[in-house]
Parts: sequence; structure tokens; C-alpha cells
Amino acid sequence: MTDPVTVQQVHPSWFDWITVSAIVVGPVLALFAQRALDWLREKKQSRLRVYTTAMSYRAPATWLNLESLRALNSIDTIFDKDSDEPVRAAWAAVIAHATTPEPDAQAQPAEYREWYQRLFDLRVNLYQLMGAAVGHNHTLEYIKTQMYYPKFHFNADQEALQIRRQLAKAITDDGLKVVIHE
Repeated sequence: MTDPVTVQQVHPSWFDWITVSAIVVGPVLALFAQRALDWLREKKQSRLRVYTTAMSYRAPATWLNLESLRALNSIDTIFDKDSDEPVRAAWAAVIAHATTPEPDAQAQPAEYREWYQRLFDLRVNLYQLMGAAVGHNHTLEYIKTQMYYPKFHFNADQEALQIRRQLAKAITDDGLKVVIHE
């Protein structure tokens, strides 16, 4: 016959509990940390993307580009930290000025140039503040002058604008008139 084996009950020590906890909780904490880092990275990339898009369309003739407008209209959402208050205030100043009536370029050329220059200066200030928020410290002079917009593209954009205006004028009640002569 064989002798019965006696089993001695062993209680886990505090070290055993820590080991089991580390095995269970470690991967969860690592996943959480990875998600937090991904979120921070995406936030930083969003801010940089809005800035680079705005800077890409900083030439006065390109301001109304749809990509530029989308980027600028996302400023309040993307630049939402307390430290971004100057960026949001600069954006509010651009909006406030842009929504004031624009003087007629033909009837009031001096007032129109002043209005347009003010808008340009407000936008340049906005771009500088956005740049500082994402780590690009360009001077106001750099932002104003260091852009490339070939004359061909400027002329093409102006012609397209003129065509749209004339077409809109032609299809209004006062515009398109057809006279039939017999």
C-alpha cells in the first residue's frame, strides 16, 4: 500500500498577490497609456494640419479656398486649450472684421484698400499666433512676404471670379435680355 500524501495548504504571500495583479493589470495599463499617447499625437497633428493648411492659403487671392475656410473654421475646436486663448481671440478679430461691410472698390478705393489691409494684418497676426502654438515661430514680415503664388494662377482665379460674377449678373431679372428682330 502506498502512504497517503498529505497536502499542506499554502497561503499566498503579498508578493504572490502583487505578481498576479501585475500580470492582470499591466497589459490594461499599457493599453490605456498607448491610447492616451495616440490621442495626444492626433491632437498635435490636428493642430499642425490646421496651421499648415492656413499657411498654405495665406496669399490674399487664395483666402476663399474651401480648404482654407475649413481649416480656419475649425480653429475654435482644434485650438481649445486655455493657452490657445490668443489664437481664438485673433480668429474672433478676423471674423469680426470680415463680417463688416466691405467698401466698394470702385466708389471708395482708399477705404477699400484700408479695409482689405486691415483684414490682411489680422490674418497674418492669426497665422503667427497659430504657428507659435504649434512650434513654428515665424515673424510677421516672413508670413506677409514669403509666399509663392504665380501670376498665372492669380489671373486664372480672377478670370474665374469675373466669369461667375458676369454669369450671376446675366441670369438675374435685370441681366439677361433677349431681343428678337424680324
